[in-house]
Amino acid sequence: MVSRPDYITVGRFGRPRGVTGELYITPDTDFPDRFLDLFEVYIEEGGKKKSLIIESAEIISGRPVVKVEGIESKEEAAALTNLAIFVPGEQAVELPEGSYYQFDLVGSTVKSVDGVEFGVLEEILFYPANDVYRIKSKDFGEILLPVVDKFVKGVDIEKKEIIIEPPDGLIESSS
Repeated sequence: MVSRPDYITVGRFGRPRGVTGELYITPDTDFPDRFLDLFEVYIEEGGKKKSLIIESAEIISGRPVVKVEGIESKEEAAALTNLAIFVPGEQAVELPEGSYYQFDLVGSTVKSVDGVEFGVLEEILFYPANDVYRIKSKDFGEILLPVVDKFVKGVDIEKKEIIIEPPDGLIESSS
């Protein structure tokens, strides 16, 4: 079993909706419907997680909208705008085979199919055509690798390894 972080980010509070304290959610998840089943979420306040109770939730024009207990006005709701929304890590949705969470991948060692170690995955960049791995390497500098099946040959979450077959010329030695 892969360990999960204590909390994962699932979105951000957006702008208030109406005058009764409802808020739009900007999801950071491929599962926006998950907000319909949430009873409790967390925000970060002073470096600590603070619990918020969800009174109601619905999807409006494709976006989740929630009503938080104790938030009764547009002004009170506005105070939550742009705050990250967290849930406990054990509430992460099970993903289909071949899909991974960012937190499962970032920090993984990146190696070639023949065992050459390139570096560590520092960040995943999101673009319309495909995602891009930003790999930090002491031997090769920064490597930007498109995340496509042709180049990414395997992922082992348990070992924290990503196996790649980069195109010719993408990775040049800095020595």
